[in-house]
Amino acid sequence: MPPTTPTAAISASPPPRGEGLGVGGRPSEKPRPGPAPGSRSTIRAILTNEVPGQARDVTYSALLAALLLATPTFAQIIPTGSPAADILLTQALAEQRVFLTCSSLDGLAHPLIVQGWQSDAAAAIETLAANNVQAEAIAAFTKAAQPESLLPAEDTPYAEVKQFCDAHTDWQTTYGRLNFTVLALKLPQVFQ
Repeated sequence: MPPTTPTAAISASPPPRGEGLGVGGRPSEKPRPGPAPGSRSTIRAILTNEVPGQARDVTYSALLAALLLATPTFAQIIPTGSPAADILLTQALAEQRVFLTCSSLDGLAHPLIVQGWQSDAAAAIETLAANNVQAEAIAAFTKAAQPESLLPAEDTPYAEVKQFCDAHTDWQTTYGRLNFTVLALKLPQVFQ
């Protein structure tokens, strides 16, 4: 009897998603839906909810981006008595919302961005106080400027955070070039 040579079975359909050969010819694991086991209070616990290949609706994307930007934080701002200062404060909060949210996906950059924002917000609070802005307005800005006020809620699915950051792909370049509102520099000029 002649020796037989093994033949590979040919399949007309590709292996199901999450199965088959992964990087380096090793089998890939199926993605695990839901947050990782254990309780972590950071946004990283939420970031494991994305299911690869999940379809995204464009209308939903636009709505989501609008909801993440239009949060109660902006409703908490009380006018300072200077429209120019109000615009600067609101603009800085919107910019920092993007930086803090998107840097939360990168464990190395996030602590530095948080520290930089806290320093800038503290300088803004000093400027507001030095220019006799109402205590209620200062307190409202102080609360709105807290990093936890600018980050998405902890139960926000990873896919939504990723989608928000995908809409702001240039955030790292903008931050790296200091092309954003630095309240410590701009706010004092408004009150001169």
